Amino acid sequence: MTDIQEQITILVALQGVDLEIIAAEQQILALNDEASSLGKAVADHEAQVVAEKERLDGLKKSYRELDLESKDNAAKIQKSDVKLRAVKTNKEYQSTLKEIKEIQKVNSALEDRMITLLDELESQEGAVQQRETQLARFVQACNDQKQKIADQIAEKERTVETLRAKKTEIRNRVNPATITIWDDVKTKVRGMAVVPVQQAVCMGCHMNIPPQLNNELRRYDELRFCPHCRRIIYWKEKDGD
Repeated sequence: MTDIQEQITILVALQGVDLEIIAAEQQILALNDEASSLGKAVADHEAQVVAEKERLDGLKKSYRELDLESKDNAAKIQKSDVKLRAVKTNKEYQSTLKEIKEIQKVNSALEDRMITLLDELESQEGAVQQRETQLARFVQACNDQKQKIADQIAEKERTVETLRAKKTEIRNRVNPATITIWDDVKTKVRGMAVVPVQQAVCMGCHMNIPPQLNNELRRYDELRFCPHCRRIIYWKEKDGD
C-alpha cells in the first residue's frame, strides 16, 4: 500500500467517525427536543387545570353574590313585614304588601339561580378533581419518560466523547500536509470531503470525471480532486466486482 493510499484509508476512517459524531449529536438534539415537548405538554395540562379552577372560583363567587343578595332581600322583607303591621291606611297596606311580593318574586328567582349554580358547582368540582388526577398521572408519566430520555442523552454523550477520542487518535495518524488539505476541503463542501470514484463517477457529486483522471486515481501517487465538486477522490472497485 502506497503512502497516499494509506492516507486516504485513514481519511475515510476519520470521515466515518466524523459522521458517527454528527449522527449522535443529532440524536441528542432530537432527544432534547422530545424532552422539551414533554415539558410543554405538562404546562398545557397544568394550564387546563388552572382554567378549570378559575371557572370553579367564578361559580363560587357568583353563588356568594347571589347569597348575599338573597339575604339582603330577606332582611328587606322582614323590615317590610314590621312596617306592614304598623301601617294605618289601606293604601299604605297595599303598597307595602306589593313591595313585599316584588321582593319575594326577586328572591324566588335568585333561589332558582342559586340551585342551578349549586349543580354547576358540584359538576365543576368533579371536573377539577378529574383534571388534577389526570395531571398527576400525566406528570408522573412525563417524568418517567424524561428520565429515560436523560439516560439516553447521557449514553449518547458518552458515545460522542469516545468517538471524539477516537477521532483525535485517527487524525494524529494523518500527515500534517494532508490534514490541512482535508480541513480546507471540509470547509468548502457539504457532506463528505473524501469520496470514492466508481465507473468514472464521483460519488460525491455524481458527475463523470475525465477518463485520464480516472486512470490516474489507480496510481495512488498523489491526492486528486473531483474537477466538479473539489472533493478528495479515490479509486474504488464497484461493490461485487
